[in-house]
Amino acid sequence: MTVKEQVRYRIDRNLVRESAKVCENLGMTPAQAISMFLAQLVKLRALPFRPSEFPALEEYGVSLAEAEAAESKTIRQIRAERKAGRLVAFRGKLPL
Repeated sequence: MTVKEQVRYRIDRNLVRESAKVCENLGMTPAQAISMFLAQLVKLRALPFRPSEFPALEEYGVSLAEAEAAESKTIRQIRAERKAGRLVAFRGKLPL
């Protein structure tokens, strides 16, 4: 049996409400969506989406060009890890 962890994060109330609506439309719960995000984050060791569409890049002091360069570097690293046999296929559960 997998041990579950209850976590708490401070997230903007409107973002929580809007994301819950999106999740409902997708047929999943917010907890399932967050679990999927975290699983992909761990698997990729990077964000599982392109931050270029993220409107707050400037808030983090990152330009679109810098974000795209980081994405390219990450993709090269993932390909190298895969080629070296150090990247395992995700099967829906993380190893303990």
